[in-house]
Amino acid sequence: MVIGITGASGFIGKALALAAKERGHRIVAYSRKKNGNVPHADETRPIQPTGDKPALDPSGLDALVHLAGETVYGYWTAAKKQRIRDSRVDLTRRVVDAIQNCKEDGPKTLLCASGTGAYGDRGDEILTESSKRGWGFLADVCAEWEREAGRAATFGVRVVYLRTGMVVGQGGGAWPLLRRVFSLRLGSRIGDGRQWVPWIHIDDEVGLILDAIENLGYNGPINLTAPNPVTNAEMTRTIANLLNTSTFIPVPGFALKLVLGELGSIALESARAKPEVALRNGYEFKYTDLEHALAMCV
Repeated sequence: MVIGITGASGFIGKALALAAKERGHRIVAYSRKKNGNVPHADETRPIQPTGDKPALDPSGLDALVHLAGETVYGYWTAAKKQRIRDSRVDLTRRVVDAIQNCKEDGPKTLLCASGTGAYGDRGDEILTESSKRGWGFLADVCAEWEREAGRAATFGVRVVYLRTGMVVGQGGGAWPLLRRVFSLRLGSRIGDGRQWVPWIHIDDEVGLILDAIENLGYNGPINLTAPNPVTNAEMTRTIANLLNTSTFIPVPGFALKLVLGELGSIALESARAKPEVALRNGYEFKYTDLEHALAMCV
């Protein structure tokens, strides 16, 4: 198959391109840089996040994986929040318009990044793809994001929403920062530590995306999370034991909000998300235990 990837130079995008190449697929990467050299890509095409020109040229693709977007990390000023929204909602609108204008030569499948932030703060509630969306900034952004991607279904494109949890893997994702913090003995439980953290190893992240490309049984939202989410307290103990270090005193929720602002509130939210759709489609996870997954990152 010919698979297009936006955000192909990011951690997930690079791993996806490599895994897809190993399966014999051809990769078309989209880059903002002129003559950009994207790892593992057979072809590189430009992407225009804004402006009057089409966002990209999707001709000749069998599937397009849309991963591009502003990172949520950083202090959430009004300008930062606007960039987070625009880079997801507005760019996705332009990508879907480009697919529609491509007519018969465009991709028949669109896989659009999203996140478990779509569920908001839900405590101990088990969240599957059929659960209602939540409230808050990220939940609202995810809803708009998915709504724009979903327009492609009105002209016959199969649309899959990739609701990704915390991705761990060697050399990228959340692990390098976690390892650095805990190695300095600054790692600690956040708040009461009871909030659920949905996570996934990078191998399963890209494995599930490829499964969703190749298997027509996937449609609509899928939780890209391991079957066994953990609480923040469990994650803290697991990392400390793995690195043979001690944990710092717990970080009070109010202090986190004081330092990080609205982003600090997100760290206190709980999303006990489980991959019901992936399991129903027969996907076999390589990593179901967080300790095993993190041990492969060290």
